Amino acid sequence: MKEVNQEQLIKDISERIKKIRSYTPKVGVFGNSGVGKSSLCNALFGKDVAKISDVKACTRKPQEILIGSADGEGGIVLVDVPGIGEDPKHQEEYTELYKSLVPELDLILWAIKADDRNYASGLDAYAAIFSGKKETPVIFVITQTDKTNDSEDWEHEKYSPGESQLKNIAVKENDVSRRFKTPASNIVSIAVSKKGKSYNLASLVELVVEALPNEKKYSFTREAKEENVSQQARKSAEKGIWDSAKEMAGEAWDAVKDKVVDALITSAPKIISTVGRWIKNWF
Repeated sequence: MKEVNQEQLIKDISERIKKIRSYTPKVGVFGNSGVGKSSLCNALFGKDVAKISDVKACTRKPQEILIGSADGEGGIVLVDVPGIGEDPKHQEEYTELYKSLVPELDLILWAIKADDRNYASGLDAYAAIFSGKKETPVIFVITQTDKTNDSEDWEHEKYSPGESQLKNIAVKENDVSRRFKTPASNIVSIAVSKKGKSYNLASLVELVVEALPNEKKYSFTREAKEENVSQQARKSAEKGIWDSAKEMAGEAWDAVKDKVVDALITSAPKIISTVGRWIKNWF
């Protein structure tokens, strides 16, 4: 490969890294009415990103909510939609709405309440939406696990389930796995409180990063609330950028890798020393 081509390749790879760092993903939040979709998003991203009402379902039509992106780049778009089962008369209409949105989404979080026993409307909608090939990643989120039997077993100080609840949560996850025909590894159980406490949101972020393609992993860790992003999730997101750059370089990797590594490290000023250590292990 000629030197001029190497220079152009490094420039192109640097541009790709920049685009990955500033990518704005679109995430759909699906599920039955009353499962706590808005509360989930607020806790996950650390901001009041959607209106919440304890009295009645309040999301009547799709809401696109842009969070972050103060400088016009980055951020994340949340698409909040009417809850399936909210109004039986509109079940077909809402299902078609979900179906029409799927192709433009990078990720779908499908929420199911821990103490919900009736999956009929959700199952019907899921089957109709994903009757063909499923290309958009779907992660099932079981919400309000603090209400799982025995609810008195919930450890309020730690804000985590007790022993009997953990067993029942596992039963719930297996049930959702069987009914929706999705791997149990694709399901995460969480809980959030009105006082700002949360359970298992870091596991959700890790699962999201694992499910997304290399070019989109970083955007989610960038926008999630810092305490919800584990070191494992950050490392996986950075590895996604590394793998994307390496794939783009192809056979020229050995010739350009040093300069690409420099570009990767300088593009992550907040965690530059950490990224540098990770990169050494990836060589």
